[in-house]
Amino acid sequence: MKFEELNEMNSTIIEVEGKELRTTQDPHVSDDGEQYIAEALDAEGNTYIITWKVIDHETTDESSACDWNNPTGVTLVK
Repeated sequence: MKFEELNEMNSTIIEVEGKELRTTQDPHVSDDGEQYIAEALDAEGNTYIITWKVIDHETTDESSACDWNNPTGVTLVK
């Protein structure tokens, strides 16, 4: 999927260090259940892995499971 095709309806959008990143997949829970993970793109087509720490293990509402505006990790893949 291209950066231009990603929007708030089909992507989680965050800004990190002045770059807008848009997830290319729904964030999913890691195997250990401690974080959510998703791949993302920036406007130049670079790929990232974004992680968010789970802050509410008891909720069934994923919108409050993490602080979605503040990821705990952003790693440039390529």
